[in-house]
Formats: sequence, C-alpha cells, structure tokens
Amino acid sequence: MSDDTSLQDIKDFRQPMVTSLGIVLGFLLNFLGQWAIDDGQDHTVQSWADWIILITFVAAIVLMLHVLYRLLNNRYDTATAGHYYQQTFQRYMAAICLAFAGVAVALLF
Repeated sequence: MSDDTSLQDIKDFRQPMVTSLGIVLGFLLNFLGQWAIDDGQDHTVQSWADWIILITFVAAIVLMLHVLYRLLNNRYDTATAGHYYQQTFQRYMAAICLAFAGVAVALLF
C-alpha cells in the first residue's frame, strides 16, 4: 500500500468524525445552556451530582475540541499518519463516552 492510498483512507474518515463531533458538541453546549437558564434554580452547582455533570461535560468539551484540532491539523508526519489518526480516534471515543456518561448522570440524578 502506498503512502497516497493510506492518506486517502485517513482523509475519508476525517469528515464523518468532524460532523459527529459538531453534533455532539452542539448538544452538550445546548444542554449546559438550558441547565444554566433553568428557572427553578439559582444558577449554582448545588449537589455532588451537579458537580459530576459539570466536570464530565467540561472535560468532554475540552477533549472534543482537542480531537477537532487534531482532525483539522495538517501538520503531521505522513509516515505515521495511521498511528496519528488511531490516537485521534481513541481520544474521539473517550470524549463521546465521557459526554454520554455525563448525560447518564444528569438523567439518573
């Protein structure tokens, strides 16, 4: 397999990952925005569950922004492009799992 073929394969995975990150990131920001303007609360983090939700969402957002940077970055060694995007994919999955863990805590508590 030539370098051009492997880079073409990696390029094909970039667009779906960026799209899904945008959707999940938008959902998280919308959730946090609605949570902040909820009429029934005084806009403070009141319980340990609130802290867990806030920390997991902020960590997921930071990790998603890091993954987005790695996806859009074009300064990487072409010889190790597969390894670079494998690490990016692992971070992508960690960010998605972290976001859904925060949603699960928000729904259960």
